[in-house]
Amino acid sequence: GARESSGTQKYPVMVFVHGESYEWNSGNPYDGSVLASFGQILVVTINYRLGILGFLNANIDRFSKAPANYGLMDIIAALHWIQENIEGFGGDPRSVTLAGHGTGAACVHFLIASAAVPE
Repeated sequence: GARESSGTQKYPVMVFVHGESYEWNSGNPYDGSVLASFGQILVVTINYRLGILGFLNANIDRFSKAPANYGLMDIIAALHWIQENIEGFGGDPRSVTLAGHGTGAACVHFLIASAAVPE
């Protein structure tokens, strides 16, 4: 739910990308409320496509420079949504940190080099 902010104070945002596997898992079981309360931050967990729907390279053109990493594209779409909407939840769109564990951390690593990720 939305956190009420006092006055114009905006909270920093941490976006958590779940890991475990490129084939299964979900961000749903991760409860960021404890971290949010101790860190005075908003914690956002996201979901993205996994398995062949998320990471199958369906390009048949071997010279294509646009592999079908739809899982990463889902994460990028979530980051764009957060940039556009997080203020409505008391968050600061200029202070967003992307974090993950396991394969989620690998996805974060891949996205660091992507021009498609909002700054």
